[in-house]
Amino acid sequence: MRLNINLASQKYANVRQFYLRWSAAVAALAVLAIALGVRAQSLYSSSKQSQRHIVELREKISAKQNEQRQAEAMLNQPGNQDVREQKSFWNDVFDQKSLSWTELFMDLEHIMPKRAYVVSISPSTTPDHRLKLKMLIAGENHDNANELLKKMEGSERFRGPVLEGENVVTVPGKGTIIQFAISTFYTPANRIQQPSSGVKEGM
Repeated sequence: MRLNINLASQKYANVRQFYLRWSAAVAALAVLAIALGVRAQSLYSSSKQSQRHIVELREKISAKQNEQRQAEAMLNQPGNQDVREQKSFWNDVFDQKSLSWTELFMDLEHIMPKRAYVVSISPSTTPDHRLKLKMLIAGENHDNANELLKKMEGSERFRGPVLEGENVVTVPGKGTIIQFAISTFYTPANRIQQPSSGVKEGM
């Protein structure tokens, strides 16, 4: 009688299959590591380019600011006072030419209270090139002023209306009226619709 006896201390294991699986896992991890390395290098390169671009833009902005300061310093010299005054004058002229009186009175017609009318309008230009109107409005009572201010506040053309004063006036043949002094910023339609246009409507 023949007996087969296994004298090994451990059970049989398929070592070849284990090494195949382990090698496949190591290869997959290596591929993943390479892909992550390439991605990290690309991000690093892109970040360096962005940083260089930011530095270049900051240098250009700084140079422009220096040029502006030098130009302002030259313009503010006592000998250049005439040039500065001419510059301010022509800026005011160009800004006021964007005001169409016909358009302005049509805008006022839409918001003017009944039995109130315009006595006078004086346009001016602020240092930041905004059109400002000083208006004298005549009405029957104080409610006319309140109504007009409320409608101006809801309009896209008029901004920041302020009642600066009122005065009771006796007009022959019309009796007593109240005149209201109102100041407001005004934006013409061409500035709202075409803010970047270089064409301005004449007065």
